[in-house]
Amino acid sequence: MLITIRNSCIIILAHVATCSLQAQSLSQQVIASAGGVMTSSAASLSFTVGETQTQTFTAAGHTLTQGFQQPFTLTLHLKAWLQGYDMAAVSMASVLMNQGVATASPDQTDSITIELRSATPPYTLVGATQQIIPTNGVLTYHGLTTIGQSCFIVIKHRNHLETWSANPVLLTDNTNYDFTTTATQAYGSNQVEVAPGLFAIYSGDMNQDGFVDSFDFPLLDIDIFNGVSGVYASTDLNGDGFVDSFDFPIFDLNSFNGVSAMIP
Repeated sequence: MLITIRNSCIIILAHVATCSLQAQSLSQQVIASAGGVMTSSAASLSFTVGETQTQTFTAAGHTLTQGFQQPFTLTLHLKAWLQGYDMAAVSMASVLMNQGVATASPDQTDSITIELRSATPPYTLVGATQQIIPTNGVLTYHGLTTIGQSCFIVIKHRNHLETWSANPVLLTDNTNYDFTTTATQAYGSNQVEVAPGLFAIYSGDMNQDGFVDSFDFPLLDIDIFNGVSGVYASTDLNGDGFVDSFDFPIFDLNSFNGVSAMIP
């Protein structure tokens, strides 16, 4: 009787092992019930929801995630210009250095956020990174995204209007987008010409509500009254390191014209 029981156990265990092997067999299906990509200047995180185990292979700059999305390393070359920091269209101001950031260099303007958003409502966030835009306006975004995906490119800054690309941009492993060549490079043609052929993102949205209006003015007025200088202040609209009367004209003009963010 004991021998029979042991033999039965052996048979049962062998059957379970066989089923387990079948459950882990590979197929060519791709299951992507949910997921996304988040990036920073230091790293990229690509995630999906649906299976508990996956395996990723990389070779020659390409990435294959078994079982889910098929992401690849994106290189997005961007150029953008910030109206408030324009220096006679030659360069932008060295804002970080002017505002007393100890680690800043003369060729750095300020931190901006770059977002990639899906092409259709509700325009889900696909990836985002915060980078320092140089004084020449040219920078590069690195991250993971889905092969052949089209996304809106979004620029955000602490005292400029949120600005979207005119249309979704087809992302390849080496994509270029220049906001500065014409106003129509921005959604709703929502840029200002600061010099012939050079278009910039509107300044003055100090409270980041999407409007340059009277609700921004108290922030500027208080800092002018207090003589704020040498600090990282969003009210320093021209980026010279001082919050004073020289910051008022650009706010006044954009507020008078009623400029606001244009978002799909």
